[in-house]
Amino acid sequence: MCGMGHELQRGAAALLLSIGMMGCAGSGGGSAQSVQADQQKMVADLATARWEALIKGDFAKAYSYLSPGTRDVTSLDAYKAKIRGGRWKKANVDSVSCEQDRCKVLMAIEYSYRDIQSLETRLDESWLRQDGKWWYVPRR
Repeated sequence: MCGMGHELQRGAAALLLSIGMMGCAGSGGGSAQSVQADQQKMVADLATARWEALIKGDFAKAYSYLSPGTRDVTSLDAYKAKIRGGRWKKANVDSVSCEQDRCKVLMAIEYSYRDIQSLETRLDESWLRQDGKWWYVPRR
């Protein structure tokens, strides 16, 4: 009978150990959240840099953030012809939400229009990860 009690204690200890290990594995979700936070920060930084280029009138640099597929069908000259610079004053990332290889970025854009010096609007942007890099995909 003593031997069975000892076996029971060992079984209980093994059970507690395995539960503890599952708890540690379960806490790995924090690292997944960390990866998502890093991903969101990276995309936010890219979106900010693209808007800084637009505000400065560096359309070639802004063009370089476009996805390879978009650049395949839109030349730099065609892109420049679509962009009307000089009206944007400031751009800030409002929020970023990501699912796998896609992120949605909500931008707060301050601009001027005619005699109105300061207007603000919100723009949704789509960013896509392709071959390990993030790219801006404009709406068509």
